[in-house]
Amino acid sequence: MATKTGICILCQQEKELNLEHVPPQGVGNKGGKNTLTGDLRDFISWNSSSEPLPREIKRQPKGNAYYTLCIDCNSKLGGAYVKHYVDFAKENKEFLYRIKNVKLGNNSKLTHSMKDVNSLRVAKEIVAMFFSVNGEVDSKDVKFLDSVRTYLKEVENNNFPIEKYKIVLNYHFPIFAPWMKELHLATDMIDNESTHNYIRPFVKHELGNGQKIRYSEIQYEGIGLTLIDLENSNYDITIGYDLKNFLTAQDKSKKILLSNVPVFTPNSTLLMEKALEFPEESGADLLLREQRILNYIKSLNQKEREEAELKIRALGKNRSIK
Repeated sequence: MATKTGICILCQQEKELNLEHVPPQGVGNKGGKNTLTGDLRDFISWNSSSEPLPREIKRQPKGNAYYTLCIDCNSKLGGAYVKHYVDFAKENKEFLYRIKNVKLGNNSKLTHSMKDVNSLRVAKEIVAMFFSVNGEVDSKDVKFLDSVRTYLKEVENNNFPIEKYKIVLNYHFPIFAPWMKELHLATDMIDNESTHNYIRPFVKHELGNGQKIRYSEIQYEGIGLTLIDLENSNYDITIGYDLKNFLTAQDKSKKILLSNVPVFTPNSTLLMEKALEFPEESGADLLLREQRILNYIKSLNQKEREEAELKIRALGKNRSIK
């Protein structure tokens, strides 16, 4: 087991740190020779059939992982929360992949019921993932870490700082290799000839007219998650499934209903932007891009909507703005 010495972001002591996988290995984040990380522009410019791997692109043989937690803390969080999230994510991914409209590239809103789900522990693993993503030395967000540290340490603690942070869930249907050159996405994790996932710490976008949003994201094969810093955002996100009730739930298992969870497919989002002649927010995640499209559509009158609908159909994509 690979380790290195450092300050654990949970217990805040200098100890041996081991790798914390985000998302957990149980949902497929196991690495391998084809798992690479880098900016999408570097992937687009790289001729993989005749050129060696550029130095800007790094192999991730161990998957997407971080040296942020000591062995003891990693073990405690893993034992308390990981299985709950893995079971939740795997069932939702299987549900998503069975939906025909999603496979055809249609964006949809799906509702799914599940039995015996401990919502609080699912939420705590989600928070723990963002904890590690935003806990590395180069991207450490001390304010966020301090805000949720006790919440993570105490299993039954459901006092998540909902006045400071919001976590939104969407279904994420991944992108296959043939689409890569048509997309404009953020810094990514790419598994060659398979899926297109992306994970990053907090970033801030200025959207004009004084509007701004600061968020961190984890989009990975089935489940997409966006953590929003409410104190540094004034752009309202109304789409996506708000996990507030998960984050503040009681520590017990019960039947749950995920209602109207949007499905985001990067190629569909891009084609909508092109059809509407809508300037994309470079580097923005899918949740933000979809929200901006929705707000734009709401601003159109009936005639403008009909014209936009014709443009979308002309692209041959099975998606509507209605």
